Amino acid sequence: MKPTVLDLFSGAGGMALGFRAAGAQCIGAVEWNEPAAKTFESLFGDEGARVFGGSERGDVNQLPVDDLLGALSTSPDIVVGGPPCQGFSRIGRAKQASLLGAEARIVQGGVTDPGRNQLYQYFLAVVRRARPKAFVMENVPGMREHLGTDFAKRISREASYSGYHVRYFLLNAAEYGVPQLRWRLFFVGIRNDFGVHAIPRPPPRTHSLVRGASLGSVPDGSSLPEDRWMIAGADLPQATQLQPAACVRDALGDLPRLRGHLQGVEPGEQRRASRGPLSDYANGLRHWPGLPTVEDTSGHWYRYTGCTHRDATKGGRDFPIFRDMAQGDRYPEALGIAHRRFREALGGLASRPLPGSDEWEDLKSRFVPPYRNDAFHDKWRKLVADEPSWTVTAHLSKDTYSHIHYDSRQARTVTIREAARLQSFPDAVDFHGNFGSQFRQIGNAVPPLLARAIATELLAQLQELERSRRPVD
Repeated sequence: MKPTVLDLFSGAGGMALGFRAAGAQCIGAVEWNEPAAKTFESLFGDEGARVFGGSERGDVNQLPVDDLLGALSTSPDIVVGGPPCQGFSRIGRAKQASLLGAEARIVQGGVTDPGRNQLYQYFLAVVRRARPKAFVMENVPGMREHLGTDFAKRISREASYSGYHVRYFLLNAAEYGVPQLRWRLFFVGIRNDFGVHAIPRPPPRTHSLVRGASLGSVPDGSSLPEDRWMIAGADLPQATQLQPAACVRDALGDLPRLRGHLQGVEPGEQRRASRGPLSDYANGLRHWPGLPTVEDTSGHWYRYTGCTHRDATKGGRDFPIFRDMAQGDRYPEALGIAHRRFREALGGLASRPLPGSDEWEDLKSRFVPPYRNDAFHDKWRKLVADEPSWTVTAHLSKDTYSHIHYDSRQARTVTIREAARLQSFPDAVDFHGNFGSQFRQIGNAVPPLLARAIATELLAQLQELERSRRPVD
């Protein structure tokens, strides 16, 4: 029988997709965000997964652990999930600190939850009650030091007290075939009645970064620690022969070229046939285990400002800047291009307006973005075709200028499908909800390909441990 998986704080299903591809079966999920829960249910509902979704059914503050476990068809062998991580992110830490004085919410078991930082307690409460063979919890590296507390060690200690051998691994998605430099922390626990050898193993690295990209620093601003997990000085194992890192071109190169916005045509949602040829990476997302093979793709929405590059008076400010940016350029370079275009426009006038006049400022606004140059370096950034992308974040729901398409002929930001490709979501996944919600689901997810690597190693280790416990005839 397939190992059974319960996914908490499941999002759109990135973790569950990886476990299913590795040979497990999802029996249930909990997700507060309703569109994400609908996406998850569309992927796993047909195979009997019980999905608690939406602000009422999917709110763990209103869902007792016993009620959740009692609704499942069977007990889970593995509990997985990623409790909301905003409280541990380096972004907005001052705002998060202010929440500590706010009225605390109550989580299952009576644990207070200031600013959502302790929703992991619900995860551990489920583990203690269900007693699965193993668990996997995902979070951001900033959890290692938040407001003076090392939550990574705290979680490991609490899970150990619950009867599990626990290690946590700092992994980068690019080292597992995802075309994205994305650091995440994974806690893996195996029930200690499997014996002293039931020490969780990290998944071996399968890909190198020979294309010129660097793993860089952990997103919270700290340097890469020498100990990627609790045993200091250890390093991640790797496959016998590493494959080259997947790059942005591998992910996006076969998708349709979209240029309608340059003629004033809004992007449509109709399915479009991929134009090929497929890279090995794209082919793997088209033929994902457990999902139907699709010959065309959906999700070809991208941000459209209702203008063309030919008519700056109608707001056509940004598309020509996208076109002229070099791959890897950021906002300072984009601003330089904008000022150059403004100077060219001034030079073409028979009568120049006076600097600082209303006419001057009006013309400038048609070419030059209003954002400060000292605080928005990464607000605009053009993808590099032959390197992995930088991290795909949930902030894409508000602003996709951090991921401008590398193809200057298209002069636009990435689509829903392109963001999903960078995150290693299979092509068969159709995301529910509005435009912003779909980007948020993608950015919040565990990359399915990374989840598959973790699941493959964990399931193999559990099989070894099960065999070692069986009596010899």
